[in-house]
Amino acid sequence: MVFDLPPTVLATCLAVLIAVVGMPHGGLDHMFGRALFHPSCGRLWPAVFFSSYLAAAAVVIAGWFMLPAFTVVMFFLISAWHFGDDTHVSQLANIVQGGMVIWIPLLFRPTEVAEVLACVIPGGVAASVASGIALTKPLLWAVGVFFVGNLGAERTIDAAGRKVAFALVFAGLPTLVSFPLYFCGWHSTRELAELSRQADPNHAWRGLRRVAIAAAPMALLATVITALVAWVFSGERTLEPVLVQAVFLGLSAVAVPHILLHVAVRLRGVNPFPVRIES
Repeated sequence: MVFDLPPTVLATCLAVLIAVVGMPHGGLDHMFGRALFHPSCGRLWPAVFFSSYLAAAAVVIAGWFMLPAFTVVMFFLISAWHFGDDTHVSQLANIVQGGMVIWIPLLFRPTEVAEVLACVIPGGVAASVASGIALTKPLLWAVGVFFVGNLGAERTIDAAGRKVAFALVFAGLPTLVSFPLYFCGWHSTRELAELSRQADPNHAWRGLRRVAIAAAPMALLATVITALVAWVFSGERTLEPVLVQAVFLGLSAVAVPHILLHVAVRLRGVNPFPVRIES
């Protein structure tokens, strides 16, 4: 079975999936940045956008070194809100639903998650991380009760069934399997599908092609930079912790400015696609 593969193989598959499927859905951020900043900054929009984007990414990376516990909590909360389904009546329900990929493994696979986080946090120790996770158990159980109690409030049986299925996946499968299944197989593919519809409402496949071509350079650049930094700082460590750290540090560094950008885009109501994507 795939779940019996060595950890190094799982970590390698994780890195490849994130690079090929996960990163591209953020590869159009420069186009959203142009739509957001060009009206007010004119030709200076690239300097404004990229300096802001990279500054936010640098703050996240610095946080992992200087304030790891705070950074982990804030990254988890921001990610849970971003993953959440905004059709719920409350932001709390959105965050709990979106955070399933986080709080369910923390609750049911704490030792495994502690080992992953120890790889991600610079100088992290699994035993220390596990102790911190143990302190959150009462809160995690409260979140679980809230989640179960809100299943009946879902608008359709399909939506409730999907959440139950995801809950079983997150609780039953290794974290290095369940996370890419969710992030790449659900979140990123949905985002890419929505971007494709925006790029070409009349031809989904043509829209996907245009999005893929436009997103590829930035996604490839982010992947290459992450790989180079991971290689430079790999030291004497084995491949598995290097890959795990590179994936999650890289994702967090890109995810936070990505989320902030799209909040601003949503508030301003700008659309990057009137600016033609060359095919």
